[in-house]
Amino acid sequence: MGPPRESSSDEPRSLLASNLHSDVTEQELHAIFLPFSHICTAQVCRDRSTINHSHGYGFVNFEHHHDAENALAALNFSELMGKPMFIMWGQDMTIKVLARHNESSSSDRQVIDWTESIEQSWGRRLENTVKSYFKTVMSSPDTLLGISLLTLACTESFIKGL
Repeated sequence: MGPPRESSSDEPRSLLASNLHSDVTEQELHAIFLPFSHICTAQVCRDRSTINHSHGYGFVNFEHHHDAENALAALNFSELMGKPMFIMWGQDMTIKVLARHNESSSSDRQVIDWTESIEQSWGRRLENTVKSYFKTVMSSPDTLLGISLLTLACTESFIKGL
C-alpha cells in the first residue's frame, strides 16, 4: 500500500456526519473519529433559537485527506448512540457560519436562514445517497428473492388467519 501521500490544498479534508442523535456532543464526535488521526476540529451544528438544540449533523475536519478518506470508509453507516451515522464529504460550514455571524450584530436571523438552506441542500444530498444505496442493494437478485419469499409467507399467513 505504501506510505500515505501528503494532501494537496484542493483535496477535501472535511466530513459531514449526519443523522446524529440530538444528544451527541463535540467531544463524542471527536472521540469516534480520533482513531483516524489528526483531527483539526469536530463541530456539532446547533440552533441558537432553540437553546442549542442539535440540527442532527456536524463536521469533522482532518489535517490530511487520507485520514478523512479512511474515516469515511470505516464509519459510514456505523452507529453512534443507537443511530446510524451517514458520512459524506463536505465543507466546514461552521467556520463560514461563525464568520458571517461576527460580521453583523443583528445577523442571528440571517445565520439561521443560511444554515437552514444549507441543511436542506445536505438533506437532498443525503436523500440521494441513501436512495442510491438502497437501489444498489434492492437490485440484487438475492434481495429480490428474499423479499418475494417474505411477501409470499406473509400473504399465506394472513390468508390462514382469515
